[in-house]
Amino acid sequence: MAKKKIALDCGHGLKTAGKQTPNGIKEWTLNDKVRDKVVENLKEYDVEFVFPDNNEGNTDEGLTARRTMYVNEKVDAAVSIHHNAFKGVWGNATGVEAYVDRNATAKDRELANLIYNNMVSYLGMKGRGIKEADFTVINQNEIPAVLTEGGFMDGIEDYKIITTDEGQSKYAKAISDAL
Repeated sequence: MAKKKIALDCGHGLKTAGKQTPNGIKEWTLNDKVRDKVVENLKEYDVEFVFPDNNEGNTDEGLTARRTMYVNEKVDAAVSIHHNAFKGVWGNATGVEAYVDRNATAKDRELANLIYNNMVSYLGMKGRGIKEADFTVINQNEIPAVLTEGGFMDGIEDYKIITTDEGQSKYAKAISDAL
């Protein structure tokens, strides 16, 4: 089997306003830890990775530029890794989601279903569904692309999972196993 190329995007940069837990952990930091674990999980496979975001999180790369990069690289699949937020203060919001483009292909939906079902199962969090959205980073029909939300950064119960090595490993395994 030929080498596969996978794009893994860590969502927002470290300086993106509002993208953090109420106690200051940046979303990019959580996303990056999950991405690193996905890469580790897939290291025994013949996979090449493309990282459309800034590796250190210092720059919030434009969404169109991210999408253009992975399309130009002709990747086999793209996953944009995120964590959700409700109001930015501690609350009871909970659950995981996966997003596909409003004009999703069958391959988009297949990848989203695999990741989403794994997230619900592995993380033991409420499933909030697979949704359609016009998110620029997944808005194309050449490559299967999914945006994931692996729990709420401002959700008291989710925070206890997503900030742990075990929780991050489970989120990464959900993505890795699907890929």
